[in-house]
Amino acid sequence: MSAKKSGGLRFPMTDVERAIGWMYVFVHMFAMRYVLSALNKHVFPGLGFTLGAGWLDFLYYAVGFVFLAGFLFHFLKESFADMCGRLADTLIAVLVGFVVYELFSGLINYVLALLFTRADAAAAAADHAQRLNPGKLALVGLLLAPVVEETLFRGVVFGTLRGKSAILATVVSVFFFAFYFVWQDMVFAFTPGVFLTLLRYVPAGLVLAWAYNHSHTVWAPIFLHILINCVTVTVRVGY
Repeated sequence: MSAKKSGGLRFPMTDVERAIGWMYVFVHMFAMRYVLSALNKHVFPGLGFTLGAGWLDFLYYAVGFVFLAGFLFHFLKESFADMCGRLADTLIAVLVGFVVYELFSGLINYVLALLFTRADAAAAAADHAQRLNPGKLALVGLLLAPVVEETLFRGVVFGTLRGKSAILATVVSVFFFAFYFVWQDMVFAFTPGVFLTLLRYVPAGLVLAWAYNHSHTVWAPIFLHILINCVTVTVRVGY
């Protein structure tokens, strides 16, 4: 199937890939962790082992990586070809996106620190760092998570809505991206700090959406996401 135009953005995702992508967005967000937890509780012990939280996070993203690499391979390959033809735009998107993220994120953190107690801020910051590097495994934070999350939230969500409106695509993709990290806390352990954590993901969501829109390749937000995670893990968290 030939590539489609999505509001001026080349969108090489077939209708089948689009349907599979949207299905897995919701599976990844709301079901997969519970499936793996159930397996870890009821199936893995019968096989002679159980997994700790860090390895469950690794398995969670590894399953997503394999699934998307298998079912959305055409989209990722075509988008990679677009990146090779727009290397300057990709590099600009990554570098400018990272600088804007650092400035915007710093401002958000400063403002929120004035509005919330130090305890709330510290708890949210710790949660933010932990989720950016699930299970403290670099392979997850620096490879699997960026590929999975960008393919879903930018490739599928932003890309399929871009033809209707760039603003709509940005708002929805940023909301999905932020809600993805905090919905369980909102439902099961709600505190004011949950909103603090939610807002901390807005700068990343905005610059990642912009990077895709500017570069016309999903690999730009993937590389930008890797860079953000790398700096966060090595500088802020101390790994």
